[in-house]
Amino acid sequence: MRRLLTPIFFVLFLLTQASSQTVQPDTTLSLDEQASRFLAQATFGPSPAAITELRNLGYDYNAWIDLEVAKAPTLAAPLAVAAFANDEFVKINNFQNRRYRNWVMLSGSDQLRQRVAYALTQIFVISDNTASVAGAREGSSSYYDMLLENCFGNFHQLLFEVTRHPMMGRFLTHYKNRKANLVTGTRADENYAREVMQLFTIGLYLLNQDGTYQSVTNGRPTEAYTNDHITEFARVFTGFTDEDNNPNAVGTGAGRLDFPRVGQNYTQPMKMWEPQHDTGVKTLLSYSGARKTVIPAGQTGLEDINDAIYNLVEHPNTGPFIGRLLIQRLVTSNPSNGYVSRVSAAFANNGQGVRGDMLAVIKAILLDPEARSTAFLTDPEHGKLREPFLRITHLLRAFRFNPTANLPGYNLGSISSATLGQFPLSAPSVFNFYFPDYQPPGPIGDAGLVGPEFQILNTVFGITTPNNIYALIHNTRVGSFSLNLSPQAALGISTEALVDNIDMLLTHGTLSPETRAKVIMAIDSITNRMIPSGDTLGLTKARMAIYLIAMSPDYAVLK
Repeated sequence: MRRLLTPIFFVLFLLTQASSQTVQPDTTLSLDEQASRFLAQATFGPSPAAITELRNLGYDYNAWIDLEVAKAPTLAAPLAVAAFANDEFVKINNFQNRRYRNWVMLSGSDQLRQRVAYALTQIFVISDNTASVAGAREGSSSYYDMLLENCFGNFHQLLFEVTRHPMMGRFLTHYKNRKANLVTGTRADENYAREVMQLFTIGLYLLNQDGTYQSVTNGRPTEAYTNDHITEFARVFTGFTDEDNNPNAVGTGAGRLDFPRVGQNYTQPMKMWEPQHDTGVKTLLSYSGARKTVIPAGQTGLEDINDAIYNLVEHPNTGPFIGRLLIQRLVTSNPSNGYVSRVSAAFANNGQGVRGDMLAVIKAILLDPEARSTAFLTDPEHGKLREPFLRITHLLRAFRFNPTANLPGYNLGSISSATLGQFPLSAPSVFNFYFPDYQPPGPIGDAGLVGPEFQILNTVFGITTPNNIYALIHNTRVGSFSLNLSPQAALGISTEALVDNIDMLLTHGTLSPETRAKVIMAIDSITNRMIPSGDTLGLTKARMAIYLIAMSPDYAVLK
């Protein structure tokens, strides 16, 4: 009788095989499998119920998106505040915020909204690894909720709300940003001014609509802005302080011109304290079609902010820059120039003359042929390494997770940033967990391609992430969760049916014939003597099959 390979040795065998030969995905996908693939891009993971919903819609992805957009956002901060008011814990801190964000991300019926907002957290980055965010009660969850509420609106409004949120103000230090003082020799803080251009809107270099550089001189592309622009925009982002709903707030310092003493606010948009806003003339970016290249003197603070944001949003770079970042987060790391161009066109005009319509952008990304056509499954440049956090949420949703009753929020136990290399809203810096242009050493980098998620794939997380997945599949409970594998256990009597089911849920029908054969060989080798106490043969086979496929290169890369 053949001897059953232990999980770790089987995984090593698979990885060895994958490194020595190309794993060719199966390209014959059923409609349910294509729906599963779509949901892997558009949600925190396909569930059997979500696949059924798409089947009932006749696999009309556009109609599904419209239904998702119509759903009210499932917000995290109110859940944390209500639990605190109910004395379920004594303090709202990082631990509580992360649990309630886990809750809405995994259980929210508005899955598309949740998934897009999560993508935006990796563009408009704040991090609860910093004291200013971690100690701000429900502030970090409020910031996530703000992205949820604005992710299908207009990009101008989205950036306006990002700019005014007190968590962004504290993270990028334009909260209580004072205008220049000629007496003391101080200047306005430039942190937000720099990042709002470099990371949030136009990027470092001038771009064509397809995301390629406009021009290259002596091997260097043309810069999109200068240090002088940073200085001018920094003057715009002066005067913000806390909103405490006190219309009679009185200034402090000489002439009572400095910021008033107000209560700490972590959730309401910052207000403008006009005496600390620079009201002078400010030079903005100049480009064809710019509505204002100069802000006149004497405007209010929010008028200046609004003009500056229009100047950035309407810049020709913003469509291709933001479009490419969102494509990378949702679909593929190396979109073609044509894909970027089509998404940029949707940003420039939603078909009704409106620029910056985020819903039009999301539809353009998810419904594009490069996202939907199975012809791209065999394109070696197409696809993306799954983020570690999404590998966990995918497993939980695919196998009908059962949360512990009456627990405040969802606790993932040992599954954390320390064992995954990432966790929502906990990036190590404003540059996110990985750079969008990171080129991993080896074949990917040698081919001139990027693989952002590979930047956090190292020897530590190469062990801890599989351990997390193994614990989730084999243990009775991890944190607040256990998996309901009864449907798969029932299929265990038929190896082919079991693998087909897991293939649909995890690899969307793309499981390669090579990997499939190895998984079937392993689970067919399980005998009654190998069944752990309290388990059944079907459950033992199901756990082994799920683990092996979850560890395969077929699952690691979303095609």
